[in-house]
Amino acid sequence: MKMKVYAMLVGLMLNSGCSQESLDEQHELYLSNKGWEIKELLEVETYQLEIPDEMLSNYEASGITFLEEYIGGEVTEYFYELREKDVEGKPLEAILFEEHGDIIGGYGILPSWEPGRFNLDDKERLRKEHMIKK
Repeated sequence: MKMKVYAMLVGLMLNSGCSQESLDEQHELYLSNKGWEIKELLEVETYQLEIPDEMLSNYEASGITFLEEYIGGEVTEYFYELREKDVEGKPLEAILFEEHGDIIGGYGILPSWEPGRFNLDDKERLRKEHMIKK
């Protein structure tokens, strides 16, 4: 009996490890398709998405338009440090959102710039405007 329980626990641990690995691969692929490279995962948080209208307008002004559709729903936020750096040498960050295990969007954070948020599709624009290192 103890052997069965042990085998089941090992199986569960292997399965959860494999699904986390494929999840990381999905995130890596998502970001690499937009030209970004992950350095490390910093934080993961699951919560009900609530954003005041004024803040939502600020996101949309930065080209981050997917959030409104998911307000009120439960999302998981993955906070990554990227290998790319801003012109001051500070690492950029990316935040990816998932709902029910599917990536629904994300945005980047540029530490040396206000408002600091950018659309992850804007890498070339940020390079041309000399906001990130080449």
